[in-house]
Amino acid sequence: MSAPLSVSVVVPVRNAAHTLGKVLAALRASELPRASYEVIVVDDSSSDGSAAIAARHADTVIRLNGRVCGPAYARNRGAELARAEVVFFLDPDVVVPSDALPRMLATLATHPSLDAVSASQGESAGAPNFASQYWNLLLRFGEQRHARPFGSFTGGCVAVRRTAFLSAGMYDEWRFGTASLESLEFGQRLHGTGHNTLRDPALEVTRLTQWTVASICREVWQRSVLLARSLGFQRTRVDEPSEVVFTLSRTLTPALAVVATLTLAGAFLPHPYIASETGIALGAVLLSNFSIHRFYANARGIGFAIAAAPLHLCVQIVSAIALCTGWALRDAVGDVLPDATTQAYSEVGLQVWPPVPRRL
Repeated sequence: MSAPLSVSVVVPVRNAAHTLGKVLAALRASELPRASYEVIVVDDSSSDGSAAIAARHADTVIRLNGRVCGPAYARNRGAELARAEVVFFLDPDVVVPSDALPRMLATLATHPSLDAVSASQGESAGAPNFASQYWNLLLRFGEQRHARPFGSFTGGCVAVRRTAFLSAGMYDEWRFGTASLESLEFGQRLHGTGHNTLRDPALEVTRLTQWTVASICREVWQRSVLLARSLGFQRTRVDEPSEVVFTLSRTLTPALAVVATLTLAGAFLPHPYIASETGIALGAVLLSNFSIHRFYANARGIGFAIAAAPLHLCVQIVSAIALCTGWALRDAVGDVLPDATTQAYSEVGLQVWPPVPRRL
């Protein structure tokens, strides 16, 4: 009779052939004996070679054909087949150190009251381009300055007890059809049902995704709209203060107040003073972001910090507009509503989502 599994690793993937091989190879190099864990890859209708790569490394490959279901749906299907008492969710672009699995299992074993352990953002990005380095450091800054050790839930690399995962209702499939804030929302429900989580600051992982300015702006826009419209800005800020949307908005608000004041004053000043007013306004914006620019300078040098300043301001503006859009949508049409089946599940107190998400 084979020994019971210590952990089931679930990797949702869609068109990630360029990173999946490295992620699974790093997982295979784990210090945990191979017989102690299983690897389940859920392929979400990939059109590249992701499924073939998964077949070379994983114990089980689930292929979802047809329409794209999203990572929340894929994680849930993988968790349903998991045989171990601990489920380890790993994104297809996250490279873990060799001690990640045994370290997380040891933490859960040492603290029986703890239900989930997540990793932290590493200092180095997997892609060398400027936008990827900027985004990685922005996430890391939020974690280091504002994250709480207890209460954080990061979905890219997290180990959770299967009983706690099921009792909290698994990931929300109908609201999160694409990768976004599904882990943050699940963390809120996990805490709301009395479960405890921990972010391990010493366990750092590396993300391999190559970001561009356009993809960063799309990500920030999506997260900001969804946060303002569906999750509740103030409540989520209390629950997860390290979320990148709050990192961006936290310093932009006082800067915009200064800019608005100077703009109003400029309407009553002679034309020669307009340039001075503009300079003061830009200075106020840079000063409000001084802590993060200093963080960039310490990590990558003063040149990087200077180059990142206009990009950071651009991303802040995108986030501010998206937040206003989310609030407007919430007030005008309300939150995104689930279908009748999901509402029926909720009314009878059953929080496990239907096997096939549907939308109105």
